[in-house]
Amino acid sequence: MAMKSSSRGSLSASGDAAPVPPLKLVLRVGTPQGPDDPFEAYLADGRRGRAVIEELLPDDWSFDGRRVLDFGCGAGRTLRQFLPEAAAGELWGCDIDAESIDWLRSHLEPPLHCFRSDATPPLPINDGYFDLIWAMSVFTHIGDLWSQWLAEMHRILAPNGLLIASFLGPGVFQAVAGEEYIEDRIGTHIRPGRVVFHSEWWLREHWGRAFDILKVRKPGPSSGRSAEVAHRHLLACRRAEPVTPKALEGLDPGEPRERAAEQTNERLLRGEPARALARERKAQNRPTMRARRALLRSPLGTWLRALRRRRRPEPN
Repeated sequence: MAMKSSSRGSLSASGDAAPVPPLKLVLRVGTPQGPDDPFEAYLADGRRGRAVIEELLPDDWSFDGRRVLDFGCGAGRTLRQFLPEAAAGELWGCDIDAESIDWLRSHLEPPLHCFRSDATPPLPINDGYFDLIWAMSVFTHIGDLWSQWLAEMHRILAPNGLLIASFLGPGVFQAVAGEEYIEDRIGTHIRPGRVVFHSEWWLREHWGRAFDILKVRKPGPSSGRSAEVAHRHLLACRRAEPVTPKALEGLDPGEPRERAAEQTNERLLRGEPARALARERKAQNRPTMRARRALLRSPLGTWLRALRRRRRPEPN
């Protein structure tokens, strides 16, 4: 079916001035709790998302009269930053989380438009409906269904429609997998907890069958975090040829990196039980370690350190 705009009145607020979701929805999209205000961190993440999208879009891009989808929008962390553009274009968000979509509908629709999506395609949208789709931190959590969802993005995009998607940087791989990231030995790799890695060559090889990869954004030191740890983003243009999930998944027998990536996946899979056991032992020991550090920082800890020094044998 075609998506239809709401006929209710509009909300003329900027992204930061509009209502903010409750804390549990803010934290659901990964904004960390800590010394900083989680709500301000949530808004700052949304502003960064908008800046990335603006940087990637062509210089002559305009939202006027365009149909745009935030695929995996959550409670609108990035989408809310485009409230001013919703007056000129048609901005949609979808997510599998019903609570987040219910909140968006109650507080930011209109001018935004939202619907809950299923965990598997298709979406209730006509072919070629959207001019632009962005998927921020979405394909980084889609495992076996990636080809079906990518084919669905191709289906609902208009001819020459644009897709913006994030993927994880090498530093994240090293932190999660515990080993050096070597581009030619990584293809797509799924870690426990539904964390999915993609190398740039693999994206160009497989996603390139449905989209022309126009630009890859690799953040530098000015991003405020390590360039290797931060997310990377790509801008892709829909290719005219029809595409199927099977065609996207197929391995190129003439590409040696495909076999190297398979070997990496097999090796990491074999080692996962030992790593899982190590993580469990570390988690079990964490309360003891915290208690020990707290004791050593206390006045009693000062006395214990002095007592230990007095008990050390005198050197000969």
